[in-house]
Amino acid sequence: MDEAALHRALERAGLTTYQVEAYLALLDLGTAPAVEVGRNCSVPVSQIYDVLRDLEEAGYAETLDREKLYARPTDPEALTAELQTHSEELATAADTIEERFDQPQLTDHKVAVTGRAATAVDHAVDLVGEAEYVVEVAAREDQLARLRPALEAARERGVVVRAAVYTAAETDSSESFDPDGAVSELRGCPLSGPFLVVIDRDRTCFAPNDRADESYGVLIRDRILPFVVHWYFLTCLWNTSPRLYRADDAVTYVTLEEFVRDWYDRWTDGYRLRVAVHGIDVDSDDERTVTGTVSDVHFLGANAGRSPRLADLASLTTLRVDAADDTVSVGGWGAVFEDLELRRIDVLDVTYEPFE
Repeated sequence: MDEAALHRALERAGLTTYQVEAYLALLDLGTAPAVEVGRNCSVPVSQIYDVLRDLEEAGYAETLDREKLYARPTDPEALTAELQTHSEELATAADTIEERFDQPQLTDHKVAVTGRAATAVDHAVDLVGEAEYVVEVAAREDQLARLRPALEAARERGVVVRAAVYTAAETDSSESFDPDGAVSELRGCPLSGPFLVVIDRDRTCFAPNDRADESYGVLIRDRILPFVVHWYFLTCLWNTSPRLYRADDAVTYVTLEEFVRDWYDRWTDGYRLRVAVHGIDVDSDDERTVTGTVSDVHFLGANAGRSPRLADLASLTTLRVDAADDTVSVGGWGAVFEDLELRRIDVLDVTYEPFE
């Protein structure tokens, strides 16, 4: 450490400039008259006595009264231990300040803003660990690699994981993302977009891409705002991007709109769709699974004479499923009038059997 840096360190430890000068002179001289100490540093001789006594009180030096006042540095062992403790406290304080800066300030509206985009990714790891039904994520390859352990654990719990990777993004990490075992399906988005995660329809993490003017993250626990982020993911990223990977051949949907878009024409042509609908009972708020045959599909514009698009299904879409002893109406996100709010629908069997 050079002299200037040593000066700054001791001043941060609580010494004044004059005290630092006198103490460093003592380290060089050993035991010496006070006047001699003053001559070997920038402390005025008229003030050197007071400065040395202050150093003695602080534990840095001791004075000896002979024919004149002498001073010498104390054994530095205790002093260096104190400085080391002080240094560790400062380091801990620095870490705490950074953590508190990153920690979002929760509000009554359950929306939190962080000071760094990277914090949104860190929080997404925790939120993915809470997922029960579905995770939708759009991210760079290195961000997906950061999420990978949490995504793998979610898949092991039976969670559907849909990931869109920004294939044109310049990553700031050498990490690559292997989708096998981590996602149900991976699609490649050729444009660079924001980092976002939607979890079970009521939790969201969002951060702008690297080209944004500011770095920040938004964390949401709510039922409304994640719906908006979900539709951005669905229409702008997921359904416009080519598939890069799919885990298996099982036909599973996590939105009613996508199921109707893909199967409505076949259903109207006379194909019988046997499905398993997993969802939440609108009245009791309990989890419920219904297995049966699709008997009716309703959405605004159903009589338009063309295949439905996502835009046609965004307003009101209802499915009716004939189960063993009941007919159950199924709605999408935020269902109110239907019996069941869909979480996942599995296509179990498709047979051609025209309506009578």
